[in-house]
Amino acid sequence: MTTPRGVALGRFVGRIVTTADRSCVVRPSARASLRPSPSRPAGLSFTLESSRLERRGRFVRAHSSTNTPLFDYTALVASTSEIKALATPAKVDAVSQQDASSVVVDARSIDGKIGIKVSWHPTSAHVAMCAPFGRAEKGTNLSFGEVATNALRGKVLLDARCGTPWERAMSLSFGERPGGEVEYELICEIMGAQSNAFLIDAQRERAVVACGYQPGEGRAGVRRLATGKAYAPPPTAPGIDPPEGVKDGARGFASVVQGVASTRDEGERSRLDACVARAFRGVSPALARTLARCAGLPDGAIVGDVIDSEWTALCDEFNSWIESVSNGDVPSLDRASWCEDFGQLLLHVNGTGTPLPPRADDLSVAGGPIGELFGGVYGDAGDKDVFDRERSRILQAVRARLKKLISKEAGFRKQLEAASGHEKIQELADALMAYAYNYVAGASSLEGQDFTTGEPATFAVDPEKGPVGTAEALYKKTRKLRRTADAVEPLIEENAREMEYLQQVEFSIVEVNSYRSRDDLLFIEEICLELEDGGFMKPTGKGAEAKKRAQTNGQVGKKGKNQPKSGKAARKQELMSAVRVYTAPSGKEVYCGRNSRGNEAVSLHLGKESDVWFHVRGAPGAHVILRQQPGDHASDEDMQFAADVAAFHSKVRTGGKVDVSYCSPKHVRKPSGARLGMVTISNESVLIARPDSVANVCESGMD
Repeated sequence: MTTPRGVALGRFVGRIVTTADRSCVVRPSARASLRPSPSRPAGLSFTLESSRLERRGRFVRAHSSTNTPLFDYTALVASTSEIKALATPAKVDAVSQQDASSVVVDARSIDGKIGIKVSWHPTSAHVAMCAPFGRAEKGTNLSFGEVATNALRGKVLLDARCGTPWERAMSLSFGERPGGEVEYELICEIMGAQSNAFLIDAQRERAVVACGYQPGEGRAGVRRLATGKAYAPPPTAPGIDPPEGVKDGARGFASVVQGVASTRDEGERSRLDACVARAFRGVSPALARTLARCAGLPDGAIVGDVIDSEWTALCDEFNSWIESVSNGDVPSLDRASWCEDFGQLLLHVNGTGTPLPPRADDLSVAGGPIGELFGGVYGDAGDKDVFDRERSRILQAVRARLKKLISKEAGFRKQLEAASGHEKIQELADALMAYAYNYVAGASSLEGQDFTTGEPATFAVDPEKGPVGTAEALYKKTRKLRRTADAVEPLIEENAREMEYLQQVEFSIVEVNSYRSRDDLLFIEEICLELEDGGFMKPTGKGAEAKKRAQTNGQVGKKGKNQPKSGKAARKQELMSAVRVYTAPSGKEVYCGRNSRGNEAVSLHLGKESDVWFHVRGAPGAHVILRQQPGDHASDEDMQFAADVAAFHSKVRTGGKVDVSYCSPKHVRKPSGARLGMVTISNESVLIARPDSVANVCESGMD
């Protein structure tokens, strides 16, 4: 199953947001509906009651987030400890890579199936336990995952360890059997934009077998990172090791931090958290802020304002942190807690964090507590990458197809224009037959009268064929041109329908111009499936398309889980998944289609005879209905609001005043053979809409 977006801590589910001071806060999701997870005691974790978030489409595979806390050394140590304790030894089944910056190692341990996610995403790189990915569809595994699968399938995960002390790198070791020699290592370096992953052949001078990201020659830096070359660890980060900074007590600790402050432009006015982070390796700004709060210092404290007693308290807290991440090979996670205000994990006793829940019995759900935590923290960053890539790919395909259709229309018009003269050619042939008696053998013309004006006229004749032979040749040409015209006119109409459909699809894609939630990724996936079904795009994967489509539509999964109880409710839920809902001034609902599927749902399935249907005139746009009870009459304010919504969700939203057609849904019809979401209307009336008047409402509804 996919990991729901949110952090499961105690009785709280929320999302990580970045505040104005760059700190990270976990806030509750206004749209989340919560229920106890059946796999855990009530009050420990929750899952989102949303079939759309539970759906596993082809794009929705990774779990990360864009504005998220740093996966710092503390998190690395905690995750390493959890993997070592819960996932070793484990036999590898596969390594799945569904996006450009992460893989999931699926394995089987004595506790059942487990997953380990290794991400080198620029903003959310991390290594943690997660839900197993499961079998990847044929043709969907990317190159690093394919190489890793070939090397590691059947091997045993022997160990997990941090790399150089105080550096953010983790190594997973694999061998033939528990206790055997290490054959391969999967190393993840977590260094922001320079994050990377390497598959190392431990028995061949630690040669690099594959890289998650292969930098070019000009970006190799101080070490050569290339397949076939020996792996070398990254250069040491600036700063000193934390134990060195506290060996002389609080006075020495303060001296180190003040020394860093003196080198900055602000001098003693430098922020304490920034100076602590710059002074010591393995310390992030979030950790420095958290430790300062634990020591009783005010948030945003300045180095020059810290007094001796505060230096002592901060040094003691710093020592506690050092001990928590240096407690042998497997530091204890019993005291692990999450500081919501700064998005920081701590492993020692403190007064600011929320304790993590105990591990679940079933590790295949989200791994251990650390894995579950970071599965929520890094909810959607990988999804954003996939969204951007797939949106660009689909938009490019739609525009390329539109360009071809425009070219085809020009060609058809040219053919039709050439065929439009067949009537005059037939008149000439008729005249030759009518005045053939005037023809003089061997002449190249004959005299007669114009049928339309009655004036004398001269008609050209082929001397070799004579007037009758020339007329027969012209009749043959007329029939050919008439057949061309008869054949081209339907092609022009069909071409126009396809252009109208693709312009509507293009508008739907352009309107969703940035990633806000996983619903946006599902929205792009639905459009992709729609275009593949229509033959406008080729499927990206090979085989099992029906299964993928069923997964996307929520038809594959555990029976009864998050599924409506009745078929009618399930149908309504599926129809509404591609529809935006607004509230008119009187409180009535206004339905607005998000894409072609949503437009068809609004126009043909959700609309009733008592409702009012809206669409902008002469341009692509959303189908909108104002919902009403039988016998109700829509007020002018509600009509204007619904028309404004239809104008806003159209290609002419910047037009100031926009004509919007409206009618009863009973006058909306789908022509036979028409594309998804294409309809015709009758008995329409027109309202003047002003899209700017609902811009704030509609923009908030799109978030």
